[in-house]
Formats: sequence, C-alpha cells, structure tokens
Amino acid sequence: MVWIRSGTTKSVRVRAGLAEVRELLLDVERAGLLMPGVNSLTHVSGAVYHYALDPITNGAVHLVPDYEATFDTTDPGHITWEPYGEHNFRSWGAFTTRESGVDGEVILEISTRSEASVQVAPVMVTLIEPFAQLQTDEITTGFLDRLRGELEPVAVSP
Repeated sequence: MVWIRSGTTKSVRVRAGLAEVRELLLDVERAGLLMPGVNSLTHVSGAVYHYALDPITNGAVHLVPDYEATFDTTDPGHITWEPYGEHNFRSWGAFTTRESGVDGEVILEISTRSEASVQVAPVMVTLIEPFAQLQTDEITTGFLDRLRGELEPVAVSP
C-alpha cells in the first residue's frame, strides 16, 4: 500500500451576505453533501463526521474512499477539518470567507490536501499522482460551483 497525495487552493466570488455563506459552511452535513462524489455524510459525535465517497477506478487504482473528519468551527471565517481515526482516505482543509469589497459579495476560498491509500507498486506513485491532482482540482471547482449555486439567488425570467 502507498499513499497518493494531492492538494489545491481555489476561490470563488459569491453574491450573498457573509453571514449567509458562513451559515451554510457551518452546517457541515448540508455543505458537505454538495461536494461532488459524496454518497453520504453523517454526524458521528461531537465534531466528527463520516464520509462515504464514490469509488475511484481507473486502470491502475480501485478505491472506495471511506473516512472520518473532525471539524473546527470555532472561527466561522476559517473553518478547518482534519482526519479522524485510521481510514483509507484522509483530508485536511479550510474554508476561508471574507467580504470582497463589493456590497453583497463574499470571497469563499477552500484549501485542501488529501491522501488515498492504494494497492499499487511504489514506482507507480509518480504516474498516478498527476491524475489524482487533476481529479482534486475538478472536485474542488465543482464543490465551489455547487456552494455558490446554493447561495446565489436564481434569476427568474419574466
């Protein structure tokens, strides 16, 4: 078994109030279910949540990610998470929110890093990690898009 690592930092402008954005992010289950690939997210106890994710399958890797994370929500402007317990997938990260300087607009940033334990020869790591990085970037962008979609009012056509 080897650990495949990836990480990214991305941000988006959201047309919503700062309090509304933070309220969504503080609702770990509601926000977490917007992440692409999350099959289920359940509160375990305290600040611990259990994630079940879509299987990852390509020519070299097959993994059904299953993990738990603990969230620190004491600073609504900088919500963080880290792995809890031993699992085949681990994720660390932070949501940072701040006013953009434009009325009714917030900057929402997510910074993550993750590791997946896979059964491949160690020599394969350098070949697999670029694909893991690409997938991480796509999932993170999709997550921000879904969060923004949840927060921004939908324009109604006349």
